[in-house]
Amino acid sequence: MNTRIAEARAELLRMPLPRPMQSGSSSGKKGGPVSHINMPVVFITTEDGVRGLGYAWSLLGGATATRCVLKDDFAPLLVGEDALDNERLWDKLYRRLQTVGRVGLVTQAMSAVDLALWDIKGRVAGLPVYKLLGGRRESAPCYGSDGGWLYMSVQEMLAAFEGYLGQGMMGVKMKIGHEDYRKDVQRVREVRKALGDDAWIAVDANQKWDFPTALRVGRELEQLGVAWFEEPMLCEDIPVHARLAAALDIPIAMGETLGSRFEFDAYIRAGAADILQPDIVRVGGITEMVKIAALGDVAGLPLAPHHMMESTIQVACGVMAAAPIEYMPWIAAAFSEPARIENGRMFPPAGPGLGLTIPEETIRRFRVE
Repeated sequence: MNTRIAEARAELLRMPLPRPMQSGSSSGKKGGPVSHINMPVVFITTEDGVRGLGYAWSLLGGATATRCVLKDDFAPLLVGEDALDNERLWDKLYRRLQTVGRVGLVTQAMSAVDLALWDIKGRVAGLPVYKLLGGRRESAPCYGSDGGWLYMSVQEMLAAFEGYLGQGMMGVKMKIGHEDYRKDVQRVREVRKALGDDAWIAVDANQKWDFPTALRVGRELEQLGVAWFEEPMLCEDIPVHARLAAALDIPIAMGETLGSRFEFDAYIRAGAADILQPDIVRVGGITEMVKIAALGDVAGLPLAPHHMMESTIQVACGVMAAAPIEYMPWIAAAFSEPARIENGRMFPPAGPGLGLTIPEETIRRFRVE
């Protein structure tokens, strides 16, 4: 079989979100909810006609730049290469643009390429990617994460949460991060009262606060039995997260805005995170995410991957023993088949590779020219 790359085609889709989002760090131009998500896509085709699909995502900027990196910088480097050499090609792309993008949109473009290469690898082998990675398990528990936005009332959140729990999901996550932290504590208190003491509830501050505020909020969250306190402060400040983790009993969850195994390693060495949350697009794809999972295993720290459930499920089932899936159907409408969820657990697609298809009709409908 000839697995040399013949073409790398880049597209950009702008998809409507199933529910508008608003967090402590992400909002629209006037501070309101965001209604669309950007989805850079790459299709990599081999000489024998095997086509792999990869993608990235962004909310507030960088989408057209990511498409440019895919089209202008990466495509010429990929044509003629062996699509099965994902490790070598990952390193080649990283080193070529390292000086302008060790993390951020260049890494996200690399992720799209990496996903497409793994998709090809699985299609050539006739196996789902999670089986190629190791087949650690056949499904993963989900928690509902698209229903606790800052603009929503407590009653609106509860209606969304009850839908998730009714599907058998392990629990729910809600956003905190208002200007007055006391409003957040009260909202968590009301959700806890409504759902009961046994409900699994996590919260996400999206880097909103300074250390004194995060400490005050964390102590309140401990009293409410919250499962984890996610991104309490600016992600670059590792020492202050280490201080907070040492001062609180509630687990500190971090990682959605980190961009490499090296950044995760720095957090681990500093004792600054209790739960690791790599985003498969922000870290560089499956190739890098597997290495981060290994770091977590060595450190004895649990993982809870961030977003992009349609591809994350492959790594979660391939190499992770217990990590949950964040149910966030932001790009679900792009794919021809819905994610398979039964009794609150997500299963990888049955087909080879990633098992994902974006119809050409969808591309035409949502394409950004």
